[in-house]
Amino acid sequence: MGKKNFSLLVLVCSLLASTVSAQWKVGVQAGYTNNSLSANSGYAYDRTYGSRGGFTVGVPVRYEFVDWFALQAEVSYTQKNYEWFRNGHYADIQSQLTNGYMQLPVFARFSFGGEKLRGFLNAGAYVGYWASSRIKGRQSQYFYGSVDPDAKAPYYFDEKVPFDSRRDNRFDGGLSCGVGIQYQLTDRIQILAEGRYYYGLTDLQKEYMLRQYHRYNNTFVLQVGCMFTIGR
Repeated sequence: MGKKNFSLLVLVCSLLASTVSAQWKVGVQAGYTNNSLSANSGYAYDRTYGSRGGFTVGVPVRYEFVDWFALQAEVSYTQKNYEWFRNGHYADIQSQLTNGYMQLPVFARFSFGGEKLRGFLNAGAYVGYWASSRIKGRQSQYFYGSVDPDAKAPYYFDEKVPFDSRRDNRFDGGLSCGVGIQYQLTDRIQILAEGRYYYGLTDLQKEYMLRQYHRYNNTFVLQVGCMFTIGR
């Protein structure tokens, strides 16, 4: 009975210690994104996709249970841009897409190291909403000639993309992981740098046609941020 009571006392003390050390942090972060598409060409056999850069900005909120484990959620605006171009006879056709997503990633966060300088690992998932899209590019004279018979050069365009609810899948979701370092600047201020990867699991399009080819976002992020301890 004495051993059981002692074990229970140790457990209670551990829980109390965890509660005392637990704390909330909120911050801001921003950085560079590089997005590419995982896609099969399907019927567009002469189409090639390329990656494009963009930016991300967000507000993370973290709850630290102990010094090495925390849960973190964020609200962020993240660009997932890409480009595509044709080959062969239609090589002068190309487009650049700028896509803005509102995202909510949630992570389990593990940290390690000293009191000031520590490394960390994030692992989790995210959901998002495709909020905006803009396309810029060049159309072939071969096609534009049907609109303007006197056209002597390719047609250039830069315009907002109208979403079509029958075609576009504006829900975004997938897995995410990240690794980085953090430095405790003061008792309440922490600065950090992180490399992160978003692996998309949702197709950019709905199943709306036969022989449809699928496209998924793959996004790398390099970002810096600052966290502030609150409520303690």
